[in-house]
Amino acid sequence: MELEKLRDEIRKTDLDILMLMKKRLDLAKEVGLYKIKNGKEVVDASVEEKVVGRYRAFAEENGMDPDSAEAVCRILIRESVELQRSLR
Repeated sequence: MELEKLRDEIRKTDLDILMLMKKRLDLAKEVGLYKIKNGKEVVDASVEEKVVGRYRAFAEENGMDPDSAEAVCRILIRESVELQRSLR
């Protein structure tokens, strides 16, 4: 495959990633609204650690760096928590 075609595929993949991030934030908002309605705390450390564990396991199973996968996960969690806190 030519370099420009590869770069075009990367651009498309980046857009897919961003769209999935948006979808994740939309879902986090719904979770936040549920938490407000039901008197739940925004942060649940045990749930967050399970999510991080899923990211790390996926990375290990697919030849990726688990530390990098965890870093991405923690960014997504932080953004979700900030969004949920802004709803209160």
